[in-house]
Amino acid sequence: MFKNKKNQLDEMQEQRLLHIERNGCWFVFWALLAAMVIQMIVYKEDAAERIAGEWIVFMCLAVYIGVACIKNGIWDRKLEPTPKVNAGISLLAGVITGIILGVYNYVQFGFVTAAIWVGIINIFFVGIICFVGLTVVMMIYKKRLEKMEMEEEA
Repeated sequence: MFKNKKNQLDEMQEQRLLHIERNGCWFVFWALLAAMVIQMIVYKEDAAERIAGEWIVFMCLAVYIGVACIKNGIWDRKLEPTPKVNAGISLLAGVITGIILGVYNYVQFGFVTAAIWVGIINIFFVGIICFVGLTVVMMIYKKRLEKMEMEEEA
């Protein structure tokens, strides 16, 4: 039915459509993350069962974007693939995760000290795990970029 249809958009319209689709994709990505965080805080013990569907969609989208970018030799529009940038992003991810899990722990159990420790421990461990993960992905990205440059020269 749609195979014989010719693209009706000119180049400017095509760029605008791609921009709209990109914005929609990132809106859904961050909205899913926010929805999962809110559900974790509101539903407490039942949160895991309630966010399972959102988590699957969120992770599929995250993996797809990551793999597609590396396959095409793209890291980021503004950030360089360096250990310093990876450390900053990892620290940010750790702090955000620590705050979310600290608040979740406080809401669920009501102990301020325990919630603070949960937050601090998560900042540390998430930061390390994220840094290691970003470093591995950065090495894969650089190898892929080298391979693509070699193919262009040949």
